[in-house]
Amino acid sequence: MIANLSTILYVTSISEQLLSNKILQKGTAACKINNGGDFFNIQFTLWLPSNNNELSEDGDGDYYAEKIYEDTICFVTGKFKMLNNGSLELVLSSCKSLLIKKEKMPICKPIIYLLGKTKETCNTTDLGYHLTLEVKPYLSSELCGPMDVILTHPIDGRLKNTFTAAKKLSLIQCTGELFVVDRNIYCNVIEMQFVNNRSESVSTSNNVPWATSNNVDQKKKNSTENRISAIHRSIQNQPPNPVKIKKEPGTEDKGNSPKKQIKINEIAREVIKRKRGTSITKTNETDGEMSRKEDTLSSVEVVDISKESDDEEKSTPSQRGRPRRKTKKTES
Repeated sequence: MIANLSTILYVTSISEQLLSNKILQKGTAACKINNGGDFFNIQFTLWLPSNNNELSEDGDGDYYAEKIYEDTICFVTGKFKMLNNGSLELVLSSCKSLLIKKEKMPICKPIIYLLGKTKETCNTTDLGYHLTLEVKPYLSSELCGPMDVILTHPIDGRLKNTFTAAKKLSLIQCTGELFVVDRNIYCNVIEMQFVNNRSESVSTSNNVPWATSNNVDQKKKNSTENRISAIHRSIQNQPPNPVKIKKEPGTEDKGNSPKKQIKINEIAREVIKRKRGTSITKTNETDGEMSRKEDTLSSVEVVDISKESDDEEKSTPSQRGRPRRKTKKTES
């Protein structure tokens, strides 16, 4: 939760320590809140880098934090918390020196920025609206924990609807002026808005115009919604199994599907295996062909082609249809 403050301070005392690579400054300051001489007592803490070159003492640098000196006027921002003695503890996040004489110290009521949860609903009186906001600023391990701030607003103010809409445990961000009365912190709200106005007592019913009743017929889903709901339930129960797509012949190399990785030693082993199988097969085929050729030559009869052609010319048409006989060539 956030509880930040910004104001103009007049530094009355300052102390400095060097810790590791940081400079720790602690001091006291006063904040003028009216012309009647009233002011806030503020104790502050500031951390700075130890390298002096990184500090801007003349206000011309781009650094958000400057070294603080006694009897000077500064504009500061930081996280705050109420101490038991009634003063405010402020851990500075930014600091800028102002070229203003202390006799002309301006009136600057602290402006606070809060983010917290309401502890109750808004109370309305003739004096205005008020509700309690709980914030949990963290300044250090010792300065932390919840802190109550009472938010107030005039009865005819422009934020009355926001105040009356606040419920218990509503998350609210607001900006306003800081007031302290009997060690109680009050905030005169300038701006306020809900970060999330849900609370434990908020009903979960639908109030939108298109909300449907509990009628089963009105809550029927279409086919696409039913299918998606079924897929969602199956995914929640177990991961879906991959679907194997059957590829058509000749389309194995198409598409962008990842190919199976084969190691080099497996490729070499397969090539050697194929070479050995091929050489054995060729040897067997050669032996078989030689034996078949020898059998063929032994059964071949030599035919006199010239004599056969003469017989065909002399034969009658009726004889041409008959099968021809092969004659052996006689040796002379």
